[in-house]
Amino acid sequence: MNQGVNHGPRLTGEEYDRRVIKLHCDLPPAPSRAQEKQVKRQELDLAIDHRLGQDFPLSRREALWAIQQRIDKKHFWLMFKYILKRFFSKSLARDAQGLAGYLVDEYAKVLSKAELESYFGKEEAHNPSLPIELDK
Repeated sequence: MNQGVNHGPRLTGEEYDRRVIKLHCDLPPAPSRAQEKQVKRQELDLAIDHRLGQDFPLSRREALWAIQQRIDKKHFWLMFKYILKRFFSKSLARDAQGLAGYLVDEYAKVLSKAELESYFGKEEAHNPSLPIELDK
């Protein structure tokens, strides 16, 4: 992680993992949309606490949450294409890579270069990609 970013103490990898698991374990078997949305928001806050620091400003967290909600809408269509990948295989790969680039570009509107590298990793911040396998 980028040491130039200082937004207070960060969650360790183990603490982050434990908290994300607890979020999901605390959900009922058939969560409502509101509960699912709340967990996604909490996951984002945990990712921020782990990658950027626990004192990352609330207003900027809200901005990232707004971006994440827009990304989730695009994600739905990408998953739909994945289901129909036999018909859309070429456009699926292109769309997946486009979504990764879009995510990083949108986050770059809120995060500094150092924060972006800390959040996504240096390589991913500069060359965003999603792992996608089309041959099956």
